[in-house]
Amino acid sequence: MRVLKKSIMLFILLDNFLSNLNKRILFRPRYQLTGKCRQCGNCCKRILLKATPGQMASRLFRTIAISWIEWIFEFRLIDVDAERGYLAFSCVNQNPDGTCGNYFWRPNVCRNFPLVPYFEEPVFLPGCGFSSKLYDNIFKRLSIRKDH
Repeated sequence: MRVLKKSIMLFILLDNFLSNLNKRILFRPRYQLTGKCRQCGNCCKRILLKATPGQMASRLFRTIAISWIEWIFEFRLIDVDAERGYLAFSCVNQNPDGTCGNYFWRPNVCRNFPLVPYFEEPVFLPGCGFSSKLYDNIFKRLSIRKDH
């Protein structure tokens, strides 16, 4: 079963790599991530995964999704926020010092944290070592051209 799980994770990690490659080359977000992780582990204590209203309304979907996420990513369900559309998990691989005990096999939600939206300024957890700044890219050039 462990080999099956690791094989599935390899495909998930490959998909993540290819998706992020496209984002880095073609579709850069408006904001650039700066700073670095302080390895405090706050992001591992309450991992929010978004679901659509239809998914949240389906008991079958929630049951399958929660079981899958708990098995493949080794997260544990904390609660379901149906009103806002989130499944909240914690990670069982977090070490007592806040670091990741499964760093190589960590899921995409961890690898891509913090997410940087394409057009909005990112929001960070309190005490997080990350921050953001505007890219010097087409968005900035367009706004400069408007002013002249």
